[in-house]
Amino acid sequence: QRDPTPAGFPRHDYNYSVFPFAEHGEAKGDTRDASTLRLPVVLNQYNFRNESTYLDAKTPVWESGNSPDFTFQARVRIPTSQQVLYRPTTLEIWKFAWVQILAIYIIFWWIFTKFEYVVFHHRIVDTRVVSDLQAKSHRF
Repeated sequence: QRDPTPAGFPRHDYNYSVFPFAEHGEAKGDTRDASTLRLPVVLNQYNFRNESTYLDAKTPVWESGNSPDFTFQARVRIPTSQQVLYRPTTLEIWKFAWVQILAIYIIFWWIFTKFEYVVFHHRIVDTRVVSDLQAKSHRF
């Protein structure tokens, strides 16, 4: 930014159109040739309307210690060709492992119940029923 932005009143720097038509706010006597209606010319004029500001604030040096006023945000862009190595902690490994163990347990439990049903329902293995409902005679 070359000049400071004035405060307290509106700016009228870009109160004209990038198109050469009088009904868009330009003076009636302004004439342009047809080459100004080409898309690259119009986009170039539009891009020159950019205004940017820079905050030149003198920030104090941060000192160590507990302070709720300090917030740090960062965005790191790593190229896709670069290899990133990450070693998770033991707690993170166990956090993801229990989900996998549970999933495998459910699959094997389902297979075992189907196998058990086939074996006992179709009497592949000889079985007998022992009932504890009859009273036993105890001898002392």
